[in-house]
Amino acid sequence: MSLGRNVQVNKQTTIVKVNTKISCRSRKKKKHCRRKKIKCFCEEVCGTIFQKCDSKPQVYFRAVEIRPSANVKIQNDTNCDMEAMIRTRKKEITQVIGQSQQVSIVVPSISRLTIVCNGDGSQVCRGRYDIKLRIRTHRTHRH
Repeated sequence: MSLGRNVQVNKQTTIVKVNTKISCRSRKKKKHCRRKKIKCFCEEVCGTIFQKCDSKPQVYFRAVEIRPSANVKIQNDTNCDMEAMIRTRKKEITQVIGQSQQVSIVVPSISRLTIVCNGDGSQVCRGRYDIKLRIRTHRTHRH
């Protein structure tokens, strides 16, 4: 199924799971029952972080036209500090990931994940990111 959405990432593996829930509201004064179908698409986007420790930002995930909720996990496998910047609908969240550490962040919406590695320019920063996205769509049908 396609929702007309574009997701751009670097070095990703995507797994799509589809769950459907149906709820029905009926009003006594109206003849028709409105049935609202709520579809949840859960996707997992993961990849490898590999960049120089030169304080230049690198975008690893970008959502276009949608803002899904997400659980973001970032792992730092090097001896330099990483700084993750997660852009949401309303603000930007910054989190420092120390040497050989891992952090998890739950956000109500995500539009971009950017990583900056701090250190001298001769080192290479390595790690992994794993983003579990939850995209909800609503469709109303009349019977």
